[in-house]
Amino acid sequence: MKLPTEKTKSTRVNPKTMVLFSQPKTGKTTAVSELDNCLLIDLEEGSEFVDALKIDVIKEARAQDKLPIIVIKEIINQIKDANKQNKGYVYKYIALDTVTALEDIVLPLANKMYKDTNMGRNWEGNDVTTLPKGAGYRYTRTALSMVLNELQEICDTLIILGHTKDKDIETKGEMITERSLDLTGKSASILCAAVDAIGYVFREDEKTVIDFKPTLNTIAGTRAAHLSDKKIVVAVSDEAGNVKVDWSQIFINE
Repeated sequence: MKLPTEKTKSTRVNPKTMVLFSQPKTGKTTAVSELDNCLLIDLEEGSEFVDALKIDVIKEARAQDKLPIIVIKEIINQIKDANKQNKGYVYKYIALDTVTALEDIVLPLANKMYKDTNMGRNWEGNDVTTLPKGAGYRYTRTALSMVLNELQEICDTLIILGHTKDKDIETKGEMITERSLDLTGKSASILCAAVDAIGYVFREDEKTVIDFKPTLNTIAGTRAAHLSDKKIVVAVSDEAGNVKVDWSQIFINE
């Protein structure tokens, strides 16, 4: 390996991974359902009212009498095989709805990971999060990361949808309410640090807006220059309830 003597040009413009979080019923699912060639992986049975390329994991798990985490793994393997045959991504985008639900779904995987250790081989519990001093959360974080890493490897962009968790914090002697991603413990901060873009989604009259500008009370931000400090309208609805979705300012031509 030679030490670099010139700057290496960037290889991406659009985010590879993106977190979009909001209060419920703000239009996240509707917006991603209109994104061209986007597979919606529904973990909350929340896509019944939208037309989309979608898989309802909970319904599939119930129908097949399998754990949801098993169904997710089967979906990932099917997409891997399809990508191999296609010699490229079958789905340009995959939207996971929601990572908040995924944290609960990966619990059996986290339990197995702990049982596979010397410390946990005689453990007979069924929830690692009940281990003393919060020791089990490292396994849920690892399990969550494993699934998300596999998903991002099988598409051009992984869009991770989540709910908002509001908490009161003190800064410079004042109490403010911080909006962050609803995950347990350190999982939210670790995930948000790893992804390329974090947007807070909200409704403004008839518009659905994604805010990438970080503030004292909102976790947001991006590595993509065209999204930096921007508030972008992705959907507009009319009085009849028709919704027009436009992602062209989020995902630009590279």
